[in-house]
Amino acid sequence: MKILGENGLGKVLKLFLQICFFGGIIVLIILPFLLQMVGLHLNASAFIIYPNGIALLVIAYQFIGLFDSLKKNNPFCMENVKRLKNAGIASLAEALLWGMDLFVQTVLVKSFEPISILVLLFMFILFIGVAIALYILSELLKQATNYKEENELTI
Repeated sequence: MKILGENGLGKVLKLFLQICFFGGIIVLIILPFLLQMVGLHLNASAFIIYPNGIALLVIAYQFIGLFDSLKKNNPFCMENVKRLKNAGIASLAEALLWGMDLFVQTVLVKSFEPISILVLLFMFILFIGVAIALYILSELLKQATNYKEENELTI
């Protein structure tokens, strides 16, 4: 399957991310009402869930723009470098929010459920890794973009 161009993989991934993006917005809006309908109430984690959701929406939005540039056959541009850096910053914010949730659950609420703690720790470590990976990818893409621009000037 083609990656670049109108009928490439970037178009399919962009469509999937758009569905996730708008679905995520809808879920963030109706979540309190759904929980109230089934008789559940938001606990201390709710103060972490919403910023996490917003950070994930920022990451999805950045990648929508990234895959849009793949559709336009222009992956090596400075806008993509900025998008990757913004997604990395949002991932770091996501990791810090998971770390705060871990702190709240263990220290303030004194909930020592092993599964909950392991999941929160995993999410914290995962998003730290994602933030580092996105930063490295943005620097690589920046170098590739600079080399591409230099080649275009010499020809």
